[in-house]
Amino acid sequence: MYKTNWGIGHSLKDILEAHKGPFTGQGHKGLYEIFTTSWHAQLSLNLAMLGSLTIIVAHHMYSMPPYPYLATDYGTQLSLFTHHMWIGGFLIVGAAAHAAIFLVRDYDPTTRYNDLLDRVLRHRDAIISHLNWASQVIQSYGSSLSAYGLFFLGAHFVWAFSLMFLFSGRGYWQELIESIVWAHNKLKVAPATQPRALSIIQGRAVGVTHYLLGGIATTWAFFLARIIAVG
Repeated sequence: MYKTNWGIGHSLKDILEAHKGPFTGQGHKGLYEIFTTSWHAQLSLNLAMLGSLTIIVAHHMYSMPPYPYLATDYGTQLSLFTHHMWIGGFLIVGAAAHAAIFLVRDYDPTTRYNDLLDRVLRHRDAIISHLNWASQVIQSYGSSLSAYGLFFLGAHFVWAFSLMFLFSGRGYWQELIESIVWAHNKLKVAPATQPRALSIIQGRAVGVTHYLLGGIATTWAFFLARIIAVG
């Protein structure tokens, strides 16, 4: 596919520049020059690919052991998985670091207009403005919206807490009100309480109740605060 020293195949530069989609502007035009003139850009790409491949290897060695009798030694299997995951994680962190160095030192926005990389980078304006819009409720402390902000965070906690019951399949009631029982015993309100695990159906019922109440209250606090802020 790619051109060799004998002129057989296609030029990688031509392939990149011909790759234009309906929403990508100039497409990959200029990307070849970036990788041939910036060591940090090239190193970032290679580290990202190698790190991703290492993580895939970690998962496959764990879920589909390639060596005979490896699955019988769970300690070795888990160690291999952890080993490759750490390596892949470090490689991806290095990819992000060198990509940042490339953007600061080697990237020239005046010569890269409306190509795919420029369009991705320009998304930061929309993302930052959206985060500023969405975070107004969370950042409302000290303002007239502070009550809604606290209500939002509290209801969000209740909503997220419900997922433990919906996904756990155990439904231990101690996980929900163990601290309340401790307080009742401390205050002699309930001097004798027998710990007992809920059934799966009961645990699901508790989870669904908290899921609905938390979701409704979170949405209500967010939108009401937005309506008041906008006026």
